[in-house]
Amino acid sequence: MSTLLDIVEEVAPLPGGRRKDIRRDVLELWRELTSEKSTRQPDYIGEPAKLAAYLRYFLPWNVARLVPLLAGLDLGLKPGDAVLDIGSGPLTVPIALWIARPDLRAMELRVECMDRVRRAMEIGIGLLEGLALRSGQALSWKLSIRKESFSITDAAPRGDFALVTAANVFNESFWRIKGSLSDRADMLASSLGARAAAGGRIFIVEPGDPRSGAMLSALRESVILRGGEPIAPCPHRAACPMAGAFLSSAFRDSDEDGRDAGKRLAKAVTAKGRSKAPWCHFVIDPGAAPERLVAFSETAGLPKDRLIASWLLLRPDADEKDANTPSRSVRLVSDAFRLAEGGLGRYACTRTGYTLAKDSLADLPSGTLAVLDAPVPSSSTERDPKSNAVIVRAHSDLIAPTQLPYKPPRSDRPGPRTADGATKGHDGKAADRRPGSARKPPIQPRKAARDDGGRYGRPSGNGPQPLAERSPYARSKKNRNQRKPKRSS
Repeated sequence: MSTLLDIVEEVAPLPGGRRKDIRRDVLELWRELTSEKSTRQPDYIGEPAKLAAYLRYFLPWNVARLVPLLAGLDLGLKPGDAVLDIGSGPLTVPIALWIARPDLRAMELRVECMDRVRRAMEIGIGLLEGLALRSGQALSWKLSIRKESFSITDAAPRGDFALVTAANVFNESFWRIKGSLSDRADMLASSLGARAAAGGRIFIVEPGDPRSGAMLSALRESVILRGGEPIAPCPHRAACPMAGAFLSSAFRDSDEDGRDAGKRLAKAVTAKGRSKAPWCHFVIDPGAAPERLVAFSETAGLPKDRLIASWLLLRPDADEKDANTPSRSVRLVSDAFRLAEGGLGRYACTRTGYTLAKDSLADLPSGTLAVLDAPVPSSSTERDPKSNAVIVRAHSDLIAPTQLPYKPPRSDRPGPRTADGATKGHDGKAADRRPGSARKPPIQPRKAARDDGGRYGRPSGNGPQPLAERSPYARSKKNRNQRKPKRSS
């Protein structure tokens, strides 16, 4: 990753006059990618300032997010296979794949990159060739670029790609299509599946927001109903228990979207209530990011303390399998949190559905696939009263316990007040919030007396009166006899 930052400066150097503006350009591009999506142009990465900002902030952070995912996945690649990367940009996914998988670097692969901006892909080829040159080995991959935009609705001829990848591509275009979530997912599954060869695989990564989670859950169900299967992270083929806003066919009372009523997934335990349904997303360790990238992000005003992603690895034409086969796999999803009875817990996904993992099973990090010694509990076993999750208790002496950082209560938070008006601390005792003071001193009267006995600014006939004690938050009376200037139109 550190070498990648060096090669970015060599392949796409910044002019001297633009270096001082790079942090501002990164912040403006971040706004367009998040809060100002409606104003962003489809070919935004073709603008020189935005391309420079993308190469120095978004590209390395996306690679740092993809590397831990690709390092542990069975992509099923063999010599001579072809890979299609949709929305490639500066070859983000191929670069992450080359860094994460040293076992694939010497393998002869044909990597075809598709994007709307040719310039970004050309820079990406230079980055990937520079990484191979720095490692002291020749690049065995045959890279080719195709200036083309991917359409979800267009039918495509059968492709011969053993792996089809897309990172941060469909989180916007998917929602511009009219129709229900199931209809959109069917079109996306058909378009992606047509480009994959027989037995090929599809790898999709999206931001870990609720919309992306719902989109991927709908895509997963569409692929399963078409005869495919999810390879990861899902440990089962039943309905998704963390589908967010997507309502699975397993829970629909009527066939409102025109689907065959007989094609439904098996039901799974879901979270209590549907107003804030959880969606599948994982926390990724940002340890792959070098220190200077972290420092640059902080100076740009966009610090990164953790990385989040929703992702799927699918096989679109897998053989049908027995859906009733018991599974012992548990995919840990959420962050660790403290339980009321003590210890830590994590929400997880199993064949039974929404699961609460306890004991040392909760000490494994988010994204881990754990295999139990016995089948996971059924839906009729113990449930968590708060979330409706099935409780799985598993312990292993080989797992090191996870320690959550302790966050003390804020000392500047005002507490209730006593009878004399002093502020109480969190322990119920009167306390002063200023450091070095045990009790707030009373307000002293002003040293100099002044004539404030009259009203509306007129002096009283009784002479000057001392100012009594008053609250510093009390509003002062205005002189209402003063003539205010008229506002001009």
